[in-house]
Parts: sequence; structure tokens; C-alpha cells
Amino acid sequence: MKFAIFGKEPTKENIPFIQELFNQLTELKEPLLVWDKFFYWIKASLQQTDNIKLFSNEEDLKNNADILFSLGGDGTMLDTLSFVRNTDIAVLGINLGHLGFLTTAGKQEIGKVVRDIKLGNFSIERRNILEVGFESEKEFSHFAINELCVLSSYRGTIIDAEVFVNGKYLTRYSGDGILISTPTGSTAYSLSCNGPIITPDSCCLCITPVAPHNLTFRPIVISDKDTIRIHLPEDNENDANIMVDGYIINEVDNGFVKVDEDIIIKKSDYEWKLVRLDNQDFFSALRNKLMWGTNIKDLKYGK
Repeated sequence: MKFAIFGKEPTKENIPFIQELFNQLTELKEPLLVWDKFFYWIKASLQQTDNIKLFSNEEDLKNNADILFSLGGDGTMLDTLSFVRNTDIAVLGINLGHLGFLTTAGKQEIGKVVRDIKLGNFSIERRNILEVGFESEKEFSHFAINELCVLSSYRGTIIDAEVFVNGKYLTRYSGDGILISTPTGSTAYSLSCNGPIITPDSCCLCITPVAPHNLTFRPIVISDKDTIRIHLPEDNENDANIMVDGYIINEVDNGFVKVDEDIIIKKSDYEWKLVRLDNQDFFSALRNKLMWGTNIKDLKYGK
């Protein structure tokens, strides 16, 4: 089995954990692939760099790795998509931050994780991805694991968005914005906007209003076979930010342009693959990481 490592610039406190991972993985006969920017950040702190090769893009990784270790938090894991989207590489998240809902394990568990991987005590979860583009595009160039967001460029101001599902008019949302989430993204931004929790293997998408101006608006779940079109009417007083997993995709010269084309969203043919250890499941992550179902009395009295 071949491994690769991706990560963001770490704190000094996390260097010993990163060193432990390198020590265990470089013992294998196969070269260890490391993202070149990450290696630049940590090379001065590593005790040894034998049997390491660098990668900078998807082509460098393709056919050269089976599992990509993501060192950081959920945001770091989302950034792996551009490297593994068109490959069969699975992502294993090691949480170096705080919550790490998508990550497989904490930094204190690195030794156990590597042993379980070597023994084959893991499974692969397949997560749906969104394709996002504009109406004139023949091929979509943006992909999302969590969600697409259409938000007003100016905080505290209202934007209107007309939504169509398979060409049929759904409604005109008025508020801070609107987001389209995958089941994976249901526990991210959508959840904070009162969207439903959706199990990862559900075949659906969720349309969630962001701070709607009308209290009758509620999230709606549709099939992931549906194609969504968002039209921003010309009578909008404000420009819009189109964001994919937190990245603005319509920014021009440090300013924002009006969205003159409709936005098209649909499920991608690609899948995002996650490594899960045999003792893990989605419901345990909800309870342990999001404290779902926790009794407030237990928190109060420290039980």
C-alpha cells in the first residue's frame, strides 16, 4: 500500500505528531509522497527525510498513492478534493485542530491508525460531490464536498434568488442567501442554518435558506438526480458572492461582479472517498464530536 501526506502549515506543538507519522510511514518500502508546500513548511523540523518524494498536483498522485493522509482539520480535508477527485485515492484525516468532524482520528491516535491501516482494519466511505458551473459553460470547473452558497456581497443586506429544480420553478428566496448542500455538508453550514442532519449515504441534496426574510421558508430535501438552477433577478440591489466550500468563485480584481448567468448545480460523477476505521460510524461521530443527543443535565453536573 502506498501513502501520501497533505497538510497546512502546522504549529510547533503539532510537529512531534507529524514526525511520528513520518517515522512510521517511511519505514515502508514504497516512497512516501508529500505535498511540496507542506514539506517546505516542515522540512527544517523533521529529523530525517529519507524515502520521500514530492507532489504538487493530481497527476503526480494518480496511480502513485492509495491513501492520502490529511493533516489538519475539516477545511484541510476539503482542500484534498482537487488532488484526489479524478483518482481512486481515499483520504484519511488526522485532526490537528479542534472539532475535526470529518477526520478519522486525533493526533494522539496516529500509531493506532497506522497499525489498523497496515492490518486492513478499515473501510472506505464514498461521499457525493457537487458540480457547479454557469449556464454558458460546457464543462463545470468547480466541485464541492459540502455546499454551494449564494450570499449577498454586503453583510446584513438582502439578496433574492429564484430556484428551479429540473426546470420547474420552486420559489424566490429572499434573505442573506441560499445554499445547496450534499449529505456530507448537512452537518456544516447548512446545519447552522437549521438544515436537517442527513446520513452520508442518502441519495439527496438539501436546499437551505440563509437567514430568510420570510418565516415560511424552510429547508427542502430533493433527489440527488435533480439539477438545480439558481437565477439572480436583475432587480437585486446587491451583488452576490458565489462560494464553493468556502471559496469565492466569482471574484474579479479584488471586487465583485454581478452574476449575469444562471448557476447550475448537480451531483458529480466523481466521488470523494474517506477512510473509516472499523470501530467508527456516522452516528458515533454525531454523538462524540457534535454532542448530538447529549443531556444538558449531564453537562451541568459533569457526568
